[in-house]
Amino acid sequence: MPDRTPRGDLLDETLQAYTRHVMGPDVSVTIGWLEKTTSLLSSLYLGTINDVYVINDILKMEEQGIDGAIVGGHWDPGLYAAREAASIPVAGPGESAMMLAATLGRRFAMLTVHEGYVPIIEHNIRTYGLQDKAIATRPVRKFGMTYDNFVRCLEGKDDEFLVEFEKTARECIADGADVIIAGGQLFGPAFVKHNFNSIANTGVPVIETTACGLKFAQTLVSLKRSIGLAKSQHIHSPFRTPPRDVVNSVRNSYGILQSENSHA
Repeated sequence: MPDRTPRGDLLDETLQAYTRHVMGPDVSVTIGWLEKTTSLLSSLYLGTINDVYVINDILKMEEQGIDGAIVGGHWDPGLYAAREAASIPVAGPGESAMMLAATLGRRFAMLTVHEGYVPIIEHNIRTYGLQDKAIATRPVRKFGMTYDNFVRCLEGKDDEFLVEFEKTARECIADGADVIIAGGQLFGPAFVKHNFNSIANTGVPVIETTACGLKFAQTLVSLKRSIGLAKSQHIHSPFRTPPRDVVNSVRNSYGILQSENSHA
């Protein structure tokens, strides 16, 4: 993971094991890593460029027979565009976690890893119509995560990562949160390793976004298979699938239809 950590191997290995733990032996999950990234994903412009390639990878995997997908990133980059472009169900880890949080408590807060993601996630909360389910004051907050302290936590060397997370979570609880969403799609393996699923002595659960996105995508796939439930194709629907020949023509003209070695 350039500019982040040299331990991409560890993150991939533990995330692979975590997805099997969450989904069970009967579901196959492919974790896609982009060949390259614009890195500064909190930038609207650079993030949009990145989203194009994420969505392209999802479309390529759909063409190869995959049944459902989740976008990468707890701030749901490109979610609505991916959901529109693809015919298969596409879930967002952030959206899924927020909807679940609304059923588990009265008010939620989300902790994130980058100050630049705060306004993006706050915008998502409003877009999803969940502002009344989030705390009124700073519902999204950065906590003291670094890739160094996260990798040490994964390796079992110390729990500084969890200490920093809990510190900010308690501040949110003091401001009215009774559910905490952990914004970071790599966190699940560390949480399982340390049996971390709630804030001690508060009764407040911690929701991990990757598990929510995976299980929501699985549910959408299952409902489509069993009873034919699918996204709206009404002319006013934001998710109405555009003609695939038009989409492929545009992808081809921009040189992204056959991008090498990409997957999602």
